[in-house]
Amino acid sequence: MTPSAEAPASAASRLARAATGLLAPAQVVVYIVAVTALHSTGSVPEALLWGLLAALFGAVVPASFIAVGVRRGWWEDRHVRDGRKRRLPLLVCLASTAAGTALGAALGGPRDLLLLGAVMCAGALALWAFTDPLGTKPSVHTLIAVVASGVTAAYFGAAGAAAALPLTALVAWSRVRLRHHTPPQVLGGALIGAAALLLFALLR
Repeated sequence: MTPSAEAPASAASRLARAATGLLAPAQVVVYIVAVTALHSTGSVPEALLWGLLAALFGAVVPASFIAVGVRRGWWEDRHVRDGRKRRLPLLVCLASTAAGTALGAALGGPRDLLLLGAVMCAGALALWAFTDPLGTKPSVHTLIAVVASGVTAAYFGAAGAAAALPLTALVAWSRVRLRHHTPPQVLGGALIGAAALLLFALLR
């Protein structure tokens, strides 16, 4: 099912649009890799170097590919709401993240950051598998928000979790409010994100 039509321009809908835009996957991935790089290295200059590398392959390249697609009319906007058109961007995201992780490993990158890259590849593969052919499109926004909450809790404890969890709930709500996803699609994204977090925790 592909939800249609934007919600009316109410205060709630404006909040939902702001949450969807400000907490979009690319921006949140940059936050995730920055925090992981900092806690993996303990050095700001070193974290900046590794974080930039991971952000380039995990966020900038996929977002740039989607932006080019929007300009060429391949999809309607940067959120690629039509599930039938999502598999190619997801494949590009998977390939780019895998390439960045492999390059980081070859250059001797920090273990946690490399592990995060591998886990994000697994998440992208799961998204690709469950998108469109099975008649759905798990929410990428929600998946990344769940991973961000878990990473924040892991590195900043209870205070980090208390700050991150409401934002995750806001993202999930916004996707349904804007009718970009159904509740089951948001739940699907959350479950894939939770599975990725569990894998990350087990492998650490």
